[in-house]
Amino acid sequence: MLKRRIMCVLLAGVLMVSGCSTADIGDAGNGPETTAEATVPETSETTAEITETTKAPEPLEFNPHVHTDLLSEYVTEDMWTSLYNCIDAVRAGEDTFECSDEEAFKWCTDDTILGSFLPPACTLVGGDGYEDGTGRLKYKMDKDKYLEREKVFEDEVVRMLNEAVRSDYSDFEKLMGIYAYVCRNFQYDYSSIDGNTVDEFSTYACLMTKQGICCEIAGALSYLLLQCGVEATEFGGEGSAGYHDWTYVVIGGEGYHVDATWAVYGGDPYGVLNLKYFMQTEAERVSDGFEEKLEVDHVWPWKMDYDLGRFKATDEKFKSLHDWVTFQGMDTERNVIFCTDTDGNHFEFSYGDI
Repeated sequence: MLKRRIMCVLLAGVLMVSGCSTADIGDAGNGPETTAEATVPETSETTAEITETTKAPEPLEFNPHVHTDLLSEYVTEDMWTSLYNCIDAVRAGEDTFECSDEEAFKWCTDDTILGSFLPPACTLVGGDGYEDGTGRLKYKMDKDKYLEREKVFEDEVVRMLNEAVRSDYSDFEKLMGIYAYVCRNFQYDYSSIDGNTVDEFSTYACLMTKQGICCEIAGALSYLLLQCGVEATEFGGEGSAGYHDWTYVVIGGEGYHVDATWAVYGGDPYGVLNLKYFMQTEAERVSDGFEEKLEVDHVWPWKMDYDLGRFKATDEKFKSLHDWVTFQGMDTERNVIFCTDTDGNHFEFSYGDI
């Protein structure tokens, strides 16, 4: 984590000079929910008027057990189960949890893992030893205060999710909605890199304050996507611009790199949401200067010998959006997003085959 903070400072200097700023003009097609009524005409068999109502989709709820199959080669089912037991224990203020073995215990109580899958607990709750299938927990703040902190966090996550997307959205629509929400509401802020606590520098801090640098923004975007059931993980690389973090997603069976940092940086007063770094390929990431020492944050450093070949991104379906095209809105009925090119021309991009 310290390594990433130092390297992210290098990126902060680059961003101050060259970062792209943005704020969303539209709201990712997330208009108010409506209900439609249809009246069935009277027949000889009935004299009662029957009204059918189209129900609005159920609101999204907080999911304490976020999961990604992207880690399936490295995280066993026993490790996932142990993590969820740990999360349930922390949310209940308990001191122990059932754990499959010591390796799983070390993984699920690691600051990086808790920071990714239960952000409020990062550095404030940790492992306190393992024995005979039981992991012990140590709280570094008053339990009652922690539980209050957890409740506020969960309520805020639910609020953001339901403001950004609907439960009946497709995975791509959820990604588009969450990406637009983060880019519209979050800001790049490198002042927190000097902080020493989770409240000043973490995925948790970014989600609660709507401010952060690349690794915090990538973590926040990944977590919100996992809450929606979209496959996502934090990704990083070291290149000409220093160390940088972004998000890797899988939509329609294809992998893509999504870098929200360049879109949130500064907050564009004209409401421009640039799509240059949205749904990129590996080749485009390399051309951006991040071709060296790639890392999957949910895997590194507890497992050093993982295969990056699992995280491919070769589909060029979205390449036409990367020439500084800006996002204007989304029509989920027609499966299109509305865009504007560099000459100010408006056009539609269809995502119906995803």
